[in-house]
Order: sequence, then structure tokens, then C-alpha cells
Amino acid sequence: RLTCARCIQTGDFVHLSGRGTERYSEKMERLKKLREEKEQLQQRVIEAMGRKIQADEMKWKVMSSRGKVQQLKEAVTLGNDQLKNDADFLLRSQEEMQRLQRRAVRHQEKRDKIERHNKRLSELREKRSKELSVRLQNLGDVRREHIHELTTHIFSLQEDKGGRPLWQRRRRLHGNGAGRGAQDHVPVGRWIWEDPNGDSSISITCPEVNLPSNGDCSAYYSPELEPLNPVHTISAALCFTSQLCTILSHILDINLPKKLCHSEFCGENLSRYRFTRALTKLNTNVLHLCFSQLVDSEKVHPHHTLRNLMFLVSPANQHLGRTGPFEVFGGLEESMEFLEPEGGPLEESGEEAVTDEETDLGTDWETVPSPRFCDIPSQPMDLSQSALQVSQPSANTGGMISSAAASVTSWFRAYTGQR
Repeated sequence: RLTCARCIQTGDFVHLSGRGTERYSEKMERLKKLREEKEQLQQRVIEAMGRKIQADEMKWKVMSSRGKVQQLKEAVTLGNDQLKNDADFLLRSQEEMQRLQRRAVRHQEKRDKIERHNKRLSELREKRSKELSVRLQNLGDVRREHIHELTTHIFSLQEDKGGRPLWQRRRRLHGNGAGRGAQDHVPVGRWIWEDPNGDSSISITCPEVNLPSNGDCSAYYSPELEPLNPVHTISAALCFTSQLCTILSHILDINLPKKLCHSEFCGENLSRYRFTRALTKLNTNVLHLCFSQLVDSEKVHPHHTLRNLMFLVSPANQHLGRTGPFEVFGGLEESMEFLEPEGGPLEESGEEAVTDEETDLGTDWETVPSPRFCDIPSQPMDLSQSALQVSQPSANTGGMISSAAASVTSWFRAYTGQR
């Protein structure tokens, strides 16, 4: 079937098979309408989906905002708690600061009070120091006056340089003839020194009672001077010297390092050991007195007994009568070490040796017998004998305790009997 061109252009034709009656132009119009409806439907769908997306976005924003709000609430809660804690801490800190301020005020008041007290004490100390200085000066003057009176009227010390006593000249001649060594003569284990001071003597209390200036008293036990034995002269001089040392220590209020009684040099002749030991103690006490009164150490000599005392009580000694600490020169004390002569301690009896050792001890110490006098038996003793020997030293003590116990018992019985 033929179709003209104008119909084709206008679409006024149907399918060549004839199966459909709808023309081409009608189909195009229907297709166009369908496309328009499709576009409208798509537009409505897009509009509906846009509103849905906007709603979802709003829901997400709302959820996010709610989460943020919750976090902010928690942060605000934590902030409030921290602020509350900080406020409490600040309050406690302020209270502590106020307490410390009050305490600081009290401490400042105490400090000011202590400073005022220390100032008063320092002023009082200065005042007391001045008073003490004045009193010590007055005490020193009184001591010097007493010592001057003592050494003027009782124990006068005078040096005689004109000559030596007969027994000293006799001994010197004997020594020169025997050894021809004036400075190295060594009789029986003891050094005998000869110096220029040996040409003079120093007297105490009277010219007849004197000692050599060099302190050499070995003539006390020299057998070669038997016709002119100066035992009594030396004993008297040393006895007076010991008394003078004791009185000086009492006046100067000085505790002597060696306990020595002046009667040690009196009575019967002393053995070589006891005489040397007593003389060493006397020289030690004299040196101690010289050190306490600040006598020049270059002037004193460990063996010049009376010469050291002359330096001590001399008016040139400005420190005589002082009170205070002093220094003891070890070199001079070491030179005073006692060297036991041959057979020295063995010459003394046990009782005398113990008594001699007790003179160096104070009264606060208990005397313990020497172990060398203890009798250690070699054979086993009977129990009764050993008990008897042990109980013998405490017999007096046991008797006193028994008598005291009997007195208390009788008094208690009488008291209970009266009741």
C-alpha cells in the first residue's frame, strides 16, 4: 500500500501490516505525553526524595545537636564540680593562710620577745662580765696581797749567790775528783746535772733551810757525805716547799694534780725510791701552779723547785692571782716522768707501795689491792677453809649489818608488843 509523502510528513499513516489502526502521529503524541508524564513523575519523585533527604538531614542534625548538648551538659557538670572543689580548696587555703598569719603574728611576737629577752640577757651578761672582771681583779689583788704576806713573813724565798753550803761544796769536789765530768756524772742510775744555777742556793723560811738552785737533791741519799749529810736540811726545805704549794693552791683555788702531804718529807729517812717519787710529785705540783698563773714556760724548769716558785710569786708576774683556763705544756710534763731506780719498787713493802700509789688517786676511787700480793693456792682447798677466807674481808661489814638488823628487830618487837 502506497502512502504519499505528505501523509508521511504529517504522520497520517498506519503500520504496513495492518495490525494496528493507530496512526504514527497519534503514537508520537502519546509517546510525547508519556515522556511528559515520566518527567512529571520523576520531578515529583525528586521533590518527594528531596523532602525526605531534608528530613533525614534534619534528624541527623537534631541527633548530633542532642549529643553535643549532652556532652556540654556533662562538661558543665564536671566544670561545676571542679569549680566547687576549687572553691572548697580556696576556702581551706584561705583558712590555712589566716591560721598561718595568726601563727606568724604569734611567732613574730615570740621572736620580738626573745630578742628583747636576749638583749636584756646580753646587757645583763655584759654587766655581769664587767662585775666579774672587777671581782676577779679584786680577788687577784687580794690573792697577791695574801701571797705577798705569806712569802714575806712565813715562807720567805731568797737566793744566795755568794756561795754554796759546805755539803754542796764537799759533794761537788767529790764529784769532780771521782769522774772529772761535771755535766755527765751518772751515779747509780740517776743523772746528776751541773749548770750555772748550781753555784747558788735558794733558802725558804730562813737562810739555813735551802736547796740548790738547780734542784739537785741527790745528796739526800749520797753515802760519801756521811759526816755532813744534809738530810735534815733537804727534808725541811722540801717540807716547807710542800706546805707552801698546798697553801698557794688553796689561795689560788687550784686543784693540784698530785696528792702529796708535807709530812712525806718528815720523820725517818726515806728510801731512794720514795724520796725520788715524792720529789717528782712536788715538782709536778709546782709546775702546775706555774702553768695556772701563766708563768713563762721558758723560765720554768722541771727540776728547779724553789726557782719556779720564785718566778711564780714574783711581783713581776702580772698574772698572779688570776682565775681561768690555762695550758699545760706537755714537753715539761714529759720531762717529769719518773724513772724507777734499780730495785726501787722492790725495796718497799707491799703496804707502803699501795699507800704510795693511793696518793695519786682521788677520794672518790676505791682502793683495790695489788694482784701481786694475792695468794693463789696450788692445791685444792677445803670448802670450809675457802669460805672462811672469803668471809674474812667482810667480817666488819657483816657485823655492822647484823647489829643493825638486830636493832630493827628489837624495835619492831617492842612496837608490836605495845600495840
